Amino acid sequence: MDKLFVKRAMDLAELNGYLEKELEHAGYGGMSLSRVPTGTRITLYVERPGAVIGKKGKSVQELTDELGKRFKLENPQVEVVGIEKPELNASIMAKRIAFALERGAHFRSLGYTFMHRIMEAGARGVEIVISGKLGGERAKRFRFYQGYLSKAGEPAHRLVSHGFAYAKLKPGVVGVKVRIMPPVPTPDEIRIKTETPKTEETPTEKAEGESGGAEGG
Repeated sequence: MDKLFVKRAMDLAELNGYLEKELEHAGYGGMSLSRVPTGTRITLYVERPGAVIGKKGKSVQELTDELGKRFKLENPQVEVVGIEKPELNASIMAKRIAFALERGAHFRSLGYTFMHRIMEAGARGVEIVISGKLGGERAKRFRFYQGYLSKAGEPAHRLVSHGFAYAKLKPGVVGVKVRIMPPVPTPDEIRIKTETPKTEETPTEKAEGESGGAEGG
């Protein structure tokens, strides 16, 4: 059973790697795979859906056929979903940081800039880790963190967006890891809603705002 799980994980990693390379021009942000009664459904998340679908759906049909042959998927059905807020997709953000590093941008400036940009897009929390030979002979690791981020348990697995990319610099390869907590409540948060009965004599007031979250463990 353990070998089966390992093989499935390796197959998914290989599939994701292939899609990442083939759909880089479309702003590939990840995929999900599920079994349906009619076959295998593959949902692709991209910035530019039209670049994947192609004229009259020709490109997406060619991709569907290739996935079926290359990865032996049973009756693959590809669904293309546009990413409304790329700033909340960790994979896209990691690639953008890596690209900017290769263009000569300073890692510290990038870390703070992207951290603020992601939070301004509505994220509850973000962590950016840039590691490698950054301005010196020895490899270093720099972490940029803000807000609330689930790091363990089911919320961390299901809710947090994970992304990784690498930049090829003259001193060596630099890795970029990004984790983003989207603007959604976690299962362990309990919200109690209270209502004040409305009458003609008693005006009602609506409370605004909520307390900020602490750093996730």
